[in-house]
Amino acid sequence: MRLGLLCLVIGSVAFASNSKLAPPSKNTPVPFDADLFRRDAQVISGHGEFLYWRVQEGALDYALKMRGQAWGPTPSYAQGVFKNGTFNGDPGFRLAMSFFRAPKYWEVKWQYTRLTAAGSNSANAPTAANQFLTGTWPQLIATPLRKARSYLHLNYNTADLLVDRFFNPNPHLRLRLIGGGTVAWMNQDWNIYYSNALGQASHVRNRWKYVGGGFRVGTMVDWYWGLDVYVTALATTGLLMGSYQNQAEQTTSMAVDAADNPSIPVRHSKYQDVRSVYTLQFYFGPSYQKNFTNNRIEVFLGYEINSWFNIHEVYRSTASTAAASKETWINGSGIALQGLTTRLTVDF
Repeated sequence: MRLGLLCLVIGSVAFASNSKLAPPSKNTPVPFDADLFRRDAQVISGHGEFLYWRVQEGALDYALKMRGQAWGPTPSYAQGVFKNGTFNGDPGFRLAMSFFRAPKYWEVKWQYTRLTAAGSNSANAPTAANQFLTGTWPQLIATPLRKARSYLHLNYNTADLLVDRFFNPNPHLRLRLIGGGTVAWMNQDWNIYYSNALGQASHVRNRWKYVGGGFRVGTMVDWYWGLDVYVTALATTGLLMGSYQNQAEQTTSMAVDAADNPSIPVRHSKYQDVRSVYTLQFYFGPSYQKNFTNNRIEVFLGYEINSWFNIHEVYRSTASTAAASKETWINGSGIALQGLTTRLTVDF
């Protein structure tokens, strides 16, 4: 009896030990979200983005349109509603290639962004008596004005070479810490035209150009919500140093004095320096991400804003004779490029 009981105990212990050491069955199911991001697959990815952005700038006033009666015959200050130059919504693109090094969990990425933006505005003189359209730049033609027009054109280019470190705090979250180099080259042309009923005209042209390079850092997050739908967000900041040029010109068809020469610009200045420029980038929106046997795709649709500081300036000055001094007035504002960003990413 005692011998049988001892054999039973030994057999139970051996069975329990073998059960713990035995490998799992081949039929054990793997959780569907065990590797949502294919973090152990070394891949090259292609990225194509369509952008539909609008450029927002300040300091682009070109005329005042009166809505009430004039002060009187003596000089007065600005009266009326400011008319400002604005941009339309315009398409652009961003192209990128990246290489993900598994299982080291770092990635290198090159990308290029291009946008050409334009906008036109005009204002006609009021029809009411004793109300006028006036320029916010010197008109240099006989008053009153009949019409004022504004035309804007911006070329925007950036290129980045970035390296990021990949983290999975949990199976549903992918976090990238990003850093690298960035370059930007952009230029803007702003033309203003004043005309009156006598056929006289005045033309103001403002141009600036910036070329610079520096560093960019930031972070990117993909958060899985279910049904292959994620929330994707990115935020970066950059600091660049580069060459800045700004030119202002004005011509008029009206000669105030017989010695004046309308073929020579009445305003013709150029400013240049080396300056630092600060930029911020942010986008946010839903994305669809799906794993296949040999590939993975991502489709993103969201809102993006890129802000630039210390770059957009408008140079004005006081008037005096050729040999006398002219004081400089500088108006400036930030630039914001904002709107729709869509992206398709395919891993190979």
